[in-house]
Amino acid sequence: MKYYINKSFQRDLKENKLNADYIRILLEDIYDGRAISLGSKMYKIRAAKKGKGKSSSFRNIFFWKKDKRIIFCLLYGKNEQANVTDDDKKALKILSREYDFLTEDEIKKAIKLKIFKEVQYDKPI
Repeated sequence: MKYYINKSFQRDLKENKLNADYIRILLEDIYDGRAISLGSKMYKIRAAKKGKGKSSSFRNIFFWKKDKRIIFCLLYGKNEQANVTDDDKKALKILSREYDFLTEDEIKKAIKLKIFKEVQYDKPI
């Protein structure tokens, strides 16, 4: 399994002063079955802000091609947007199609161009 964050997610992490520990916690929650399917291999998962509960904190949207890769796409605060809109879902479906057919060479190129950043994570057994 490979793990990536796209450029938008990288920017949102930086703006919210979040780091690799945040990604690790997200991945643990994903593997604990806490993600909600949005369809088209896109999922949403909640994550807490420091000192707050998950219900009033961050929402994270990610692409998950089982046994291949997870790509974190979007991070936003619950106070910024309550739910994923129908227009968001349409855009995510298009993005999902593109992510689904990425080759290893295309991913390497995206990393080189800083469109993606690979994240190291060892899934617990």
